[in-house]
Amino acid sequence: MQNCSQKFGEIMTTPKISVVMPVYNREQYLKESIESILCQTFKDFEFIIVDDQSTDSSWQIIQEYADKDPRIVAVKNTGKKGCYSARNCGHRLAKGKYIAVMDSDDIALPNRLQTQFDFMKRNPEIGICGSWARMFGDKDEIMQMPQNHEEIRDFNFFYCPMIHPSVIFRNTNLILYSENHSSAQDYDLWSRMADKLKFANIPEVLLLYRVHNDKIGSAKKEEQDNNANLVRMKNLSTIGINLSEQEQRIYLDIINWNFTPKNKSDLLISVKMLDKISLAGIEHNYGNQFQETLRNFIKNIAISGIQNKLTSLNLYFTIFRKWKIFETLRANLRYIYHYLRNLLHA
Repeated sequence: MQNCSQKFGEIMTTPKISVVMPVYNREQYLKESIESILCQTFKDFEFIIVDDQSTDSSWQIIQEYADKDPRIVAVKNTGKKGCYSARNCGHRLAKGKYIAVMDSDDIALPNRLQTQFDFMKRNPEIGICGSWARMFGDKDEIMQMPQNHEEIRDFNFFYCPMIHPSVIFRNTNLILYSENHSSAQDYDLWSRMADKLKFANIPEVLLLYRVHNDKIGSAKKEEQDNNANLVRMKNLSTIGINLSEQEQRIYLDIINWNFTPKNKSDLLISVKMLDKISLAGIEHNYGNQFQETLRNFIKNIAISGIQNKLTSLNLYFTIFRKWKIFETLRANLRYIYHYLRNLLHA
């Protein structure tokens, strides 16, 4: 167990919620984040803030707030150990029935904790609950996520289904992050928990998610994408799918919408691979969202298939009709039309 070093402002009562927030060099945004929690309409919480050896004034800011509000538990790591290690440290210290995740550059809307507390109380079968969020800063858009457990489990197979700093969960030893990598370990956690706990997302914006240049740099983005891809490969293994190196490359390109078939072989491999994944998904009780996502992938491949006269009809009669990719007679005729057009103009 990690030695979390010094604790300040620890409260003696047992709160209903423990808010856990790791901090590393966030002096520019930290006050807004802290105040957004302290100003919640729900008051029965402790606020565990774990500083991961910041080199700016973040620790001083944390101490100032801890001196004013006894709900704050200020923790300073003995060395820089990373975001997920800091989160695990906070989880181990948490006394609340629920643990709410928070990031040190985001803003929780005033009703966030009350809304999630009420939801968890009304739905005792739910183990992990997130919400929608609104991006602000360099972007302005609402992040909408799937709502019920079945949709979340299906979506999780391909993409991260939760907005991490919007999440609250029941305080259990099950929920700890892997510390093997410095990014995408929330996605890894949801994937490990998807068959052990029930998930939900409240279809309401409860968090302002800040987007800025420091959020994730290009090198960190590449690392995050690579780690997310490792999770996707693990997800495949849970349904008994093991891919060759060529298939892995194609599969990850498809998921990231970067698939450009180089030849007839790539096209046929991609569609047959997705067909195999579809059948395995059915065997492992994946639902409509899972199959719809695969259909969308194949629709995208179908567009590429039209461009190749050697594979167009092969794909059409062996896969596309079987998957009902073209739901109407008009759509089927349009595909044949484009095939003939390409053939005649080749």
